[in-house]
Amino acid sequence: DLLIAADGPRSIFREQVAPEAGAMRYAGYFGWRGIVPLQSLPASTVAALRMSYPDFGNCLYFIRSADSHASAVLYDIGDDLVNWLVYENRTEPLAPPGRTIAAASAADVSCLQSTARKIWGEALGGIIQATSEPFCNDIYDLQDPLWTLYKDSIVLLGDAAHAITPHMAKGSNLALHDALTLASAASGAESLQAMLKEYNAARVQEVARCILVARQLGQLRQGLSPSSKTLPADGSAFEAALRSRGLPLRTLPIGDLFEPVWEFAEARLPHAERGFYLQVDESSPRRGSKRKSAWAESEPPSKLRSIDGADVLQITGVNHISFETDHVDRLRKFYAEVLGFPVLARPDFEFGGAWLQIQPGLALHIIERDPNKPSHPSSRHPAGAALTASERPPERFIRRSHHIALTVPDIDATRSALDGRCARYAVNRVPGTSIVQLFLYDPDGNGVELGNFDCNA
Repeated sequence: DLLIAADGPRSIFREQVAPEAGAMRYAGYFGWRGIVPLQSLPASTVAALRMSYPDFGNCLYFIRSADSHASAVLYDIGDDLVNWLVYENRTEPLAPPGRTIAAASAADVSCLQSTARKIWGEALGGIIQATSEPFCNDIYDLQDPLWTLYKDSIVLLGDAAHAITPHMAKGSNLALHDALTLASAASGAESLQAMLKEYNAARVQEVARCILVARQLGQLRQGLSPSSKTLPADGSAFEAALRSRGLPLRTLPIGDLFEPVWEFAEARLPHAERGFYLQVDESSPRRGSKRKSAWAESEPPSKLRSIDGADVLQITGVNHISFETDHVDRLRKFYAEVLGFPVLARPDFEFGGAWLQIQPGLALHIIERDPNKPSHPSSRHPAGAALTASERPPERFIRRSHHIALTVPDIDATRSALDGRCARYAVNRVPGTSIVQLFLYDPDGNGVELGNFDCNA
């Protein structure tokens, strides 16, 4: 009756549940990884470990390199096994397509170990040098968090539902939360679909927030964040950086099922010691898991609404309106000769079209229809009915479809705001300019383009 797809980050079932989920996103860095028995380390390295990391065995240590372009994690995984990771920026993944783990060459291992003490100090450097076979792990997450975790009789669980970068150290916990929530929904639901709806409503927002917060953590630690090239000086600055990206701080699960967690925190943890993961925002109350989710069952979340007090997107004006056509010249002649719109210069795109001026600052773009754009039989799309999320062509096809284009003052801030709202979008650059275009759908399937059209003014 039900297939629980828990087949990992490269799930073969994810596309069946969310056809527009897209590919995995390479994060822009990889991790050196290694495990070494504590008893095999030289005495001097163990002494340095105890001195530099006195709580080793009781916590995870997150370590930053001096050049702000590498970070490390060090912790005990039990049985006196020391686990370490060193993240290094790299524009391309090391492993072949479809793989995540790569064997390291002898030359690369030699370079890593010969510089380990200089970069990471006597303790971690000594541990790295004592590791016999370090290997490489490319870092990926989902390009776009999913807005539904099930379809028909398939439900996603664990990394199949929310492949995440490791910087929150809770990938396994998310999977456990999934399993507990699904089991709880199964115990009281009247039907399979009711069970899946309850599971989806309880999990989809939490896991989306976690994916995006973990992504921001990785960007900050690797010096890759577009909003901050330096590590925040303190907790308040870090929280401000997250809020600037439109990311709610609360990332622990909510709802009646997890109420004991919150009761324990309130009873045993002073407020000052809770950290931002235990903060609760008014917009996302911890109780009431049976409330209707802000994310609909079959549609993406509202793209431009304010979340957690973050400002809405800054829109400074309408730049152009676009019509797609199989007859560019016929349409151009109508608007130029009948309506008198002046013809404008147009960049050298790889497809046909024409630009005309409606009024100063507002243009009409006529675009040659894309022959590769998926079509939909009329039987699946009755006249006047909006396409559902699963029926729409991927966002990249909006570029050559009917859409309205809006001007934004800061394209990086706009991308950050869309990421914070879990909005799906495609990216394009206008040839010969600094203009970046972002394409997304509104809930009814209308195409919207956001671009920094004034950047060349």
